[in-house]
Amino acid sequence: MIEGSLARRYTRALFQLACEAGQEEKIGQEIEQFYAAFSGSELQAALTNPAFPMDSRKRILIQVANGLELSVLSIHFLSLLLERDRLAHLPGIVNCYRRLLNEAKGRVEAKVVSAAGLDAAMVERLREQLRGISGKEVVLQQETDPSLLGGLLVELEGKVYDGSVRTQLEKMKQRIAREY
Repeated sequence: MIEGSLARRYTRALFQLACEAGQEEKIGQEIEQFYAAFSGSELQAALTNPAFPMDSRKRILIQVANGLELSVLSIHFLSLLLERDRLAHLPGIVNCYRRLLNEAKGRVEAKVVSAAGLDAAMVERLREQLRGISGKEVVLQQETDPSLLGGLLVELEGKVYDGSVRTQLEKMKQRIAREY
């Protein structure tokens, strides 16, 4: 998802406060935890519905946040988003926060797609190879896609490394078609 300037502004403010408190990782996890409970649920419908009074929506948010055992900083931030009708920006805020945190910690996210699940040794070798390419600690997100047939598809820092059998077969098909 593309973050808007508003989401980036709120995220930078939250990140700065989290850094001052020494809780960057914890706040990031809490915001993601709340977003997981919020997105596409009845909670989202209730908190974003202007037909409900603001104080009722705020009580609901605080009850949910306390149930999730969120910190005071996270609760205040989420309450601010609610009061200013900015909860719609939460997906962008979550993504932007993750990116800021990874940048601050010298990490980079990579996505690897394979035809079948990868064993732990393969994942670790792949992580080491990607660390060599990026020069940073790599956080791997794994997905499976049986249509790849075999091989891997890796996305790292905006670049796609496609070593899938499906793509190799498609390239071969195009070469044969050009020759005839």
